[in-house]
Amino acid sequence: MTFAICLQVPNHIHFKKYLNIYAEFIPQMLFMWSIFGYLIICMIYKWSIDWSQTSTSPPGLLNMLIYMFLSPGTVDAGSQLYAGQGMVQVALLLIAVVCIPWMLCLKPYVLYKEHQRVVGQGYRGLTGQENGNGRPSTDNALDEEEEDAGQPVAEDSDEEHVG
Repeated sequence: MTFAICLQVPNHIHFKKYLNIYAEFIPQMLFMWSIFGYLIICMIYKWSIDWSQTSTSPPGLLNMLIYMFLSPGTVDAGSQLYAGQGMVQVALLLIAVVCIPWMLCLKPYVLYKEHQRVVGQGYRGLTGQENGNGRPSTDNALDEEEEDAGQPVAEDSDEEHVG
């Protein structure tokens, strides 16, 4: 998933859509790695410990991830993987929660403000009313303009051109 999200960046740069990097790529990466990256790191850490030498049984990572959302900040002593686990999970959960409105609201808001700026300059869309230069854009006026399309600008005279 990380590779697929990272493949978007060269396209955003090539098409000069830098807003997509700030409004999509960065929050997607933060969201994904604050949850699933944390789970991957916990799996590797759990595999690196020799649980036969400890007095506790290895904690279930699936339950750890579920309780990270259901009761943030509280970790049972019997299922604790490392010291300070509750605070780390709360911080990662806050990052994930902040990324949701970041992804959903930033890009539409910036595009709306850009549209308002363009409208404020006096440009209007083609809605059947006057367009930006004061010419009517009704179907009849457009049909009349199209009838003249393809006609020569200056008509040839009957005189012969000497070349």
